[in-house]
Amino acid sequence: MPLTLSNSPAVNAVIEQFSSFHPLSDELIQDFSDNSFEISLKKNEYLMRKGELSTHVYFVLKGVVCGQVSNEKETVTSFITVDGEFLSAIEGMYGDKPCVEDVKAEEDSHLLAMCSTYFHGLYDRYPEMNALFRKILELYYTQAHYRSIFIRMGSLADKYAYFLKAFPDHVERIPLSVAASFLNLKDATLQKMINKTKDQKVLDQQLSRESMLISMEVFEPYLQKKLTLQQLASHFKIKPHELSYLLNEYFSENFNSFINRYRINYVLKHFADQVNMGQYSMEGVGRHAGFSSKSTFFTEFKKRVGASPQIYFQKQKV
Repeated sequence: MPLTLSNSPAVNAVIEQFSSFHPLSDELIQDFSDNSFEISLKKNEYLMRKGELSTHVYFVLKGVVCGQVSNEKETVTSFITVDGEFLSAIEGMYGDKPCVEDVKAEEDSHLLAMCSTYFHGLYDRYPEMNALFRKILELYYTQAHYRSIFIRMGSLADKYAYFLKAFPDHVERIPLSVAASFLNLKDATLQKMINKTKDQKVLDQQLSRESMLISMEVFEPYLQKKLTLQQLASHFKIKPHELSYLLNEYFSENFNSFINRYRINYVLKHFADQVNMGQYSMEGVGRHAGFSSKSTFFTEFKKRVGASPQIYFQKQKV
């Protein structure tokens, strides 16, 4: 049956959403259009308060509306509803029990509303309503079940990935404290994850692990004595803190460890042939590889190879 739309863009948005789940009769569409109305909420305005009866069923046309459960110690975000989603009290959705949470707009929001009593009467008058909301409730139940599992068992990355997938168009619009509470995280922990993700997106576009490895092999910047983090960052055309992040992310090393590893590998590669060592003392070998002091070279060599340079190269002669 072709979809019959009303003259109201708000009603049409809801009808199209309904129809994506199940076909609707013209009679239901008309009834829904005649008995629904639009409301607006300002940011931080409450739609429902704990203890009140939930007298209406809502559809969020545009905005972010959250449920919050509070006690003397904390406030927990129980749900987040955004553009294109349905909203009612979890307890008392039929208007016969007090709401157990506060429901508040986190940004200026626009909703379509229908009286709960009239809305649930549609089930008796239109058989397709039963199929329609069975499918909707199945979807919401599945989402709630998945969330209940990952909140308890998921890693920080899992939780943030879920958040990005669940609210792809609202990540920047949902307040940090609300999102953190929803994911059962501390604000600072979520902020750290957000920053890490943003940094990684930027850096992925600028510098890959493979390009770093190639550049280190071709240009050998580690051979420069007293090479600094800032100088190497300049070589890669990134900022020092970005380089530190990449070294940790790609190689699980800090700057000194990363550079010294290359220097020791250079010694092992270029001085394996004793002919190349003829004109160098042990200290000279270290300087040639970029080490600015004998003690640093000897310490790093023994730490990575398991023997001092003298003992190692003496064994190579045998």
